[in-house]
Amino acid sequence: MTCSSEDRNGLRNIQSQKRQRQADVLLDRDVLDCPVCYEPLAIPVYQCDMGHVACHICWPRLNNKCPLCALPIGNKRCRAMESVLRSVTVTVPCPNAKLGCTKHVPYGRRVSNHEKKYCRFSLCSCPEISECNYTGSYSDGLFGHYMISHPLKPGCFFSFGAPRHVRMPINDKIFVLMTIEKKVFFVLQCFREPKGVYVAVNCIAPLAPEVEKFSYRISYSFQGRIYSHYETPEMKRIQKVSFQTPQDKDCMFVSNSLLRGQVLEMKLCISKS
Repeated sequence: MTCSSEDRNGLRNIQSQKRQRQADVLLDRDVLDCPVCYEPLAIPVYQCDMGHVACHICWPRLNNKCPLCALPIGNKRCRAMESVLRSVTVTVPCPNAKLGCTKHVPYGRRVSNHEKKYCRFSLCSCPEISECNYTGSYSDGLFGHYMISHPLKPGCFFSFGAPRHVRMPINDKIFVLMTIEKKVFFVLQCFREPKGVYVAVNCIAPLAPEVEKFSYRISYSFQGRIYSHYETPEMKRIQKVSFQTPQDKDCMFVSNSLLRGQVLEMKLCISKS
């Protein structure tokens, strides 16, 4: 069976109308927001007798009364809006668009994988977290802030691939490292536990694949004798410093029996992967 030119033209017109309707939805996202909390709607959606809708989070707080018209808003579901939510795919610019990201993410309450893992413009927190709440891009924004707002500690600069000595009191908990070659921060952290001390080195950067990766090796010694050693081909990247001991324990451990005082004498080498 073949289609006439008139049938084909009619089909093209229908497809064009569908595309136009989809474009209209993308341009007017407010219709997909809850009129109570202004957050994106998600199934289930409830409605009053006049058709006003409310999201499933706001609905229990309304005490069976529509905030727009005061009519009862009970267990009646808005099946039409739920069908719309199932059928349309609405995308919006990444929240980091103002920082330079050109990607689009699904419109909704949930944080997309792109935002959580793959956006290289994701915000990172200042490593001096105990006294500063600044967040910015992991390179230029964060680096510029730190250089202006925080005093540099002696010995904080290093060179890639060059082993260096680090003397760190355990109670300091954190030592911020940087290099002039890259506007990136690294944090050396000590985590005190009943059986000893965990020592980890992390890079403050998003998890995006295009962000440069680094490796490191570290050893603890006393009077020239190495007591503990750890190395990894890919350093962990974090967007915010935490003082909680890493659950995976994927770092160097120095038991209490090997500690010689409250200062760790270590040799550290950070390299480009």
